[in-house]
Amino acid sequence: MKCIFGNVVGRKFQKVSHKIAKVRCTKKEEHIVSENMHEPIIDIETWNKAQDKLNGYNKVRDRKYDHELKGIVYCGECGNKATLRCREEKRKNGTVWRAEYFICSKRNNYSGLCDCKQISANLLQEEVTKQLKKEITKIKLSKEELKQIYEQARLQAKSKENLLKENLKNLKQELKRNEQNIEEIYRDKINKIIQVEDFKIIYEKMQKQRDKILKEIKQIESALNQNNEKVPKIGFEKIKCIAEEFLKLENPNKIVLEQLVEKIEFDKEKNIRIKFLFKI
Repeated sequence: MKCIFGNVVGRKFQKVSHKIAKVRCTKKEEHIVSENMHEPIIDIETWNKAQDKLNGYNKVRDRKYDHELKGIVYCGECGNKATLRCREEKRKNGTVWRAEYFICSKRNNYSGLCDCKQISANLLQEEVTKQLKKEITKIKLSKEELKQIYEQARLQAKSKENLLKENLKNLKQELKRNEQNIEEIYRDKINKIIQVEDFKIIYEKMQKQRDKILKEIKQIESALNQNNEKVPKIGFEKIKCIAEEFLKLENPNKIVLEQLVEKIEFDKEKNIRIKFLFKI
């Protein structure tokens, strides 16, 4: 891209010290780009058209259907992952009938013979919810265990806060160095050590770095505020109620299921086996 538009890139390397000949590769954002220094190979319009065409191949295929159990259902006969399929039919009264089911991926794409037939997604979900409730109701949390969970959540939030504060400190130091460098090149311009044109190029580059640092500082400060809101500020009784509500597990969502269930298998007789990620 540099030669296409007639750009010249400088400061790709920097001496480690004036005492030795060793150099280091600079970061891309530290490069000094001088634009339109020679005749470009192609014009910018042609370049943009080519990039638009290339970027058109990178489109991610949209998933038409999704389900809470998608990705953790397997065929019990051949061991392959099951595919989610959906059938829709418009009724005469204007309503839409819809049925979701899982089918062995081998049988679905005809890549191999498998005796396992399809199974209703609702049937699988009902069985998973039933067995999850059965297992989780065995959990009895004592007062001490709830306090331990509370303390772990508090420490986790505190640990994240410390990390964010450390990153914020480093960014502020980087901002200070950036501002010092801007002052130095300004003095060099005043003392005629560097040309005005070179000063403009370097100054513009450093200003972009400064803007980037300020943006990152703002993001971390916002993350710090959000993290402070997540620090447990409720009493033990409230925590107990929350834990009891969770243990009821009325409607487990996809995130909860992925954390609790390793895999679900069904065979040609529609027998369902569920392997959990926890033991009680």
